[in-house]
Amino acid sequence: MLCDDCYMDALSPAKTCDPWATYTASRLTNQELTPAQESVLMVVRKLGQANEKQLLEGTGLTLKELQREIATLRHMELARGALTPEGEKVLKLFDDPN
Repeated sequence: MLCDDCYMDALSPAKTCDPWATYTASRLTNQELTPAQESVLMVVRKLGQANEKQLLEGTGLTLKELQREIATLRHMELARGALTPEGEKVLKLFDDPN
């Protein structure tokens, strides 16, 4: 037995690697961001790059909410994932050359 929200998460988990979603989202002429997406980007802009812990603390989102927002921002080509030299996963702005 699952509640409605858990059922939707089980059927439709957040996917960061979805070529069709990226193609569609990146071609929108007017990309409006939600307050949650703005807060994720604000943390990344402030720090230059942010790991999951920094994003959770800086945005106040739950882990599931954060994962969905990151997936959407990646589809919109506003953010991208990267690895630090130490192997830590971080989120950067899409146009960050490093």
